[in-house]
Amino acid sequence: MNDLLAWRSEFPILDRTTYLISNSLGAMPRAVYSSLQAYADSWAERGVRAWEEGWWEMAVSVGDKIAPLIGATAGEISLHQNVTQTQAVIASCFDFRGPRNKVVMTELEFPSVQYFYHEQKRNGARIELVPSRDSVRFDLDAFLAAIDENTLLVPISLVLFRSSFIVNANAIVEKARRVGARVILDVFQGTGTIPFNVRELGVDFAVGGVLKWLCAWMSPPSLQLRLGRQVPYFRDSLRKNSDISRLQQPR
Repeated sequence: MNDLLAWRSEFPILDRTTYLISNSLGAMPRAVYSSLQAYADSWAERGVRAWEEGWWEMAVSVGDKIAPLIGATAGEISLHQNVTQTQAVIASCFDFRGPRNKVVMTELEFPSVQYFYHEQKRNGARIELVPSRDSVRFDLDAFLAAIDENTLLVPISLVLFRSSFIVNANAIVEKARRVGARVILDVFQGTGTIPFNVRELGVDFAVGGVLKWLCAWMSPPSLQLRLGRQVPYFRDSLRKNSDISRLQQPR
């Protein structure tokens, strides 16, 4: 415990308050001051040259720092504006006009993610929303039953934002793989709070971010593509939908 207490001084806000809202925005580390100063100095002293002297590569280097925290490897992370935009990048790789056009979600999924997928109904998507009886958890058996041969995508959070309930991702991935559906695991609330490994879980995609429990600023969330189940045109779609022009390709 004493070892942990030694870190309190690295977070200025803890000198004057008990901080219990990291699920929304983590406490700022003291080192942010020097990091922001270094960034500003690069801008002030190098101007446009700063792009080719490090800024362009930040999308790769930051992703490589995130990768070990979720079980990914160097080059497997690409950065995007937010989780919902990242879901949109993934969804753009799929065609909802065929018979396999169902998206299975729980009503406890993050609201903006639900808004995005409901909007895909105009593109042919069918949305099956599994209800919750208590706003804390959902019926896993009902969720698994909803995933069938007509299911295309299963966006699901590892830890539900509303209640901190830990979802049985293994069971969902196993059922999805059995029927040929793709799982998009949102690890935002799980990264930094519980141990997990996206490679061991076998998810097709993982999305998340670092501004909560990892105590980073409003940095873009991450997207990871699992080896072995690459989606056709995925890389072309990334280039089309991302403002980042120099992404490393997934290995």
